[in-house]
Amino acid sequence: MAGPGLLSDRSELEALFDKLAAELPRLDVAAEVVMVGGAWLLWHAQRVATREVDSARRLAAELTEAVEVVGKRHDLPRGWLNDAAAAFWPTGSSFDDCRVVYEQDSLVVRTPPPDVIFVMKLYRADPQDREDMVLLWPMCGFSSPEDAVEAFEAAYPHPPEDEHLVDYVREIAEDASGG
Repeated sequence: MAGPGLLSDRSELEALFDKLAAELPRLDVAAEVVMVGGAWLLWHAQRVATREVDSARRLAAELTEAVEVVGKRHDLPRGWLNDAAAAFWPTGSSFDDCRVVYEQDSLVVRTPPPDVIFVMKLYRADPQDREDMVLLWPMCGFSSPEDAVEAFEAAYPHPPEDEHLVDYVREIAEDASGG
């Protein structure tokens, strides 16, 4: 690992999933994780490090217990695998559209398409999310910034309208293309 509690590549994520998968049978638990956020970017070699694995699928209490056991054994922060992102799963998106990227014993890890990750990050939009969206843009299937904003508004119909959102996404797209 790159530093205490810092995951720095896909192989480290896979090793942790291996350890978690080995722990689950002891608890007689099967689990599915829908990996989003920084871990998604790290898995796809678009980020150099992350501190946690965010799941868009809620974690059962038994899985949380296994996560804590693995975390303690490997000096990871509490909640290194968490479901905090579940509250931000876009309306109209389906876990069925997520691709299985890891499967062993009782553990399945899926990843959603880049467009889903982009709109989730656009919803949150802190400075790190903006950097991530610049990296994500070339991977997305949006035909234009307006198309991305339309997908965002469909996914999150409750936020107030933002007249500058298309311009913000346009800046992200321009930064992604080096312009």
